[in-house]
Amino acid sequence: MDPKLVVYLAYAVVTLALTLWVGHTLQRHGQAFLRDVLPTGELAAAVTKFLVIGFYLLNLGYMAIAMKTYDEVTGPVGAVETLATKIGIITLALVLVHLGTVLLLARLRRQIQGPLTRAYPVPAAAITQQAADRPTARQADARRLTPTA
Repeated sequence: MDPKLVVYLAYAVVTLALTLWVGHTLQRHGQAFLRDVLPTGELAAAVTKFLVIGFYLLNLGYMAIAMKTYDEVTGPVGAVETLATKIGIITLALVLVHLGTVLLLARLRRQIQGPLTRAYPVPAAAITQQAADRPTARQADARRLTPTA
């Protein structure tokens, strides 16, 4: 079998599996983030589906375009090197698309909800303890005025 054909087949299998895994993960975990950004859970679910479909289409289109190689693949070593380069490029493209999406959603969140707030409320006991641990203004002045040994 032609080594270039092996590279094409392996590339298609690996990138398709990677695309499906990342898309599934984004759909499963991205909805929680979108629920925080968007006003309703129903809207968050719909936007998640649109984003995942767009992710699949973009990635599969890029995968198809990037499949062709102009390198001379003469043996197993050349096949592995070409395959690694192609998978590395598509992985970097996935990262850039994901980063762009996260930054866009964070910007959208700031516009809708204002500045970031704590995701988890701080217990009142912790705030009281922090206040008790801080020296009062009088104690702080006394420490500054007391000579050190």
